[in-house]
Amino acid sequence: MELNSDVIVGIDDSAQSGEAAAWALKEMRGSGQRLRLIHVIAPAPLHESGPHGADEAQRNAADHEVVTRLRDRLIELDASHPQGASGTEILTEVIVGDPAEQLCTLDYDTALFVLGHHGAGQINSRRIGTISFGLPGHLLSSVLVHSTRGGSEFDDPAAHPMITDDAGAAGADGADGGRSGSAGVIVGLDTSEYAGIAALDAASFAVDNGVPLRLLVGIDALEDPTARDLAEADLAWLRSEFPRVDAQLEFRSGDPADLLIRASAHADLVVIGKRGIGAFASMTSQLGRTSSAVLSAALSSVLLVTYRSDPRLANRGQVR
Repeated sequence: MELNSDVIVGIDDSAQSGEAAAWALKEMRGSGQRLRLIHVIAPAPLHESGPHGADEAQRNAADHEVVTRLRDRLIELDASHPQGASGTEILTEVIVGDPAEQLCTLDYDTALFVLGHHGAGQINSRRIGTISFGLPGHLLSSVLVHSTRGGSEFDDPAAHPMITDDAGAAGADGADGGRSGSAGVIVGLDTSEYAGIAALDAASFAVDNGVPLRLLVGIDALEDPTARDLAEADLAWLRSEFPRVDAQLEFRSGDPADLLIRASAHADLVVIGKRGIGAFASMTSQLGRTSSAVLSAALSSVLLVTYRSDPRLANRGQVR
């Protein structure tokens, strides 16, 4: 992925947030950008006579230790890469307040926001956490909700692990075919500019990680007799922008959200625009129906892409 500013990872004391941070560190290699680990904590409870000083100091030390310990693990992971440490600057910060409110205030100059699928209160749960589901619609940046399945990001310092067969079995109906993990990256494609930006980011990720890209088109929802031709033109456009991309089109009948959720059982990452057809380009926050449904039920990590002005979109129009 193309990163031109900081990457923020929301941290708590869960394994999921640590995995999300490790994913982000590996994805950032070579970008020259900073990785910021942000741990937001609720205010300490007050006793009748005021703050309980000793307890509060102990709690503050424990909260800072959460991000410090994770930073040390990430530095070790980076140093163990076959090509040596990337030199990525890792910053840590502990903020007091409501997690959703505080994280939204940090969004003004962020290339990507990364969250774990769920927090410390949900152990091995497939149900997405409240913050991970609610926050992406309020952030102006793109958001990746990382889902850990079939291995740890800390196991291999050089690559993002592919999904194993036991993780991909749930939700698969055989229609998507192939072994688990074989699909690589899936992007939901329609005729909107949101989908064009999502396709660019998906192709970039696929090329950077050496995995195939599937462009999934829910043909029923488009209600456009030229939709297939437009999708074929989009495939040609992506191949012109990314000559090394291994990309294929797939046309499916059915609800787009259901199609993407089912396909996620065999994917490393599902990429989708925050909004789709009919959205104003200026509406960079709040999720559309399809993206909200996919975020809630996908079996893989999900990248929700916000709209941005990209000169390559003009080339998309020329190819069409």
